[in-house]
Amino acid sequence: MKLKVKVRDFDSGISIIKIDVPAESTVDLLLGKLVREDLIFESYLPGIKTMGYTYGEFHKLKTSSLFHGKEKAVLTSDKVEITVTQKKSEEGQKAGQVLLDYSQLVNVVDKFKELENSTNVEYGTVFFVQQEKHQYLIRYEEHGFEFYHFKLQYDNAFKDEDRFPFLILELKTKQELTTSELKWIRTIMFPSKERKNPIIHLEVSKLNQDIVDELATLVHRVMVIIGKFQVSKKSLESDGKLPSYVQLNEKNSIGFVELEQLKRIVKI
Repeated sequence: MKLKVKVRDFDSGISIIKIDVPAESTVDLLLGKLVREDLIFESYLPGIKTMGYTYGEFHKLKTSSLFHGKEKAVLTSDKVEITVTQKKSEEGQKAGQVLLDYSQLVNVVDKFKELENSTNVEYGTVFFVQQEKHQYLIRYEEHGFEFYHFKLQYDNAFKDEDRFPFLILELKTKQELTTSELKWIRTIMFPSKERKNPIIHLEVSKLNQDIVDELATLVHRVMVIIGKFQVSKKSLESDGKLPSYVQLNEKNSIGFVELEQLKRIVKI
C-alpha cells in the first residue's frame, strides 16, 4: 500500500511523508514507521483514537481497515493529528461492478472468535448498541449475529422463535458452506474449518461497502462490551437490563441499560 501521511504535531508543526506498507500489515507497523522517522513520539501512541476506537482497540487491525472504503483516515490525540491518504486503486472495479472489501469484517470475526473461546456468553444474549443517532439490538446466537432496528423491531429481538432480523451475519464452518458459498468465501479469505466464515443474509442489491463496514463495527462493539465485562469480572446477565455500548457526541460508555428505559424510548 502506498500511503501519504501528514503529521500535525500540535507543538512542532506539520510534516509530510510517503510510506509503503504491506497490504496485510497492521496499524502498529505504520505508526512504528512514524516513530522511527521521528515524526511522532512513542509516548503519543496510547492516546491516539480513530473512528471512535481507542489505540488499544485498533492498533492490531490491518492498516487497510482504517479507510472504510474511503481514501483518507484521520487519527487524533491531544498531541497530534495524523492524516493517512491511500491512492485509490482501479482494481476495485470490474465491468462496472464495485468489488467490496471484506477484510475488516473478516478480521473482526477472527478476533471475536478468539474472545469467544475465553468467555461464556449465552446464546440468545441481546446487546444494545447506539452509534450517535443509529440504534440497534444485536442478538448473539450459535449461528452468528442477528441485527434488529431498535425502534422498529424491538419486540422481535426477544422472541424465542419466528424472529425476523433485518440482517443476519451467519458464521459457518467450512463443512457447512454450500458450493457457491465456498467459492465466494475463497474470494475474500482462506476458508476456515472453524465457525469463522461470514455469510451475510441481505438482499444482494442492497449490500454495499457502508453496510459491510457497519457490520464490522457493530461486531467490534459487541466484542468491546464482552471484553469490558470480562475484565471487570461482571456477568452480562442482569434482570431487567441489557449489556450496552453507547457512542454519543464521540464519547462512549459501556455497561447496562435498563429495559424500562429502552421501552420508553421505543414509544416516543
